[in-house]
Amino acid sequence: MITLNDCKAFCDADPATVARVARQEQLPEILAIACTQSRLMKARPLHARNPITLAPAARVSQRLAA
Repeated sequence: MITLNDCKAFCDADPATVARVARQEQLPEILAIACTQSRLMKARPLHARNPITLAPAARVSQRLAA
């Protein structure tokens, strides 16, 4: 089972941001963690999240552009 502490550890946001979201949205802490992490993931480009998931052609074009 995944615990609240596990979710805190996996969340990239700082605890103050999670607390602010929980307070503003009137959410339990676990849901605030999920919402905050989701917002962070949407704000980042895909290659910044996980470069392994890039297609090989995209990786080649990135190398050529550098």
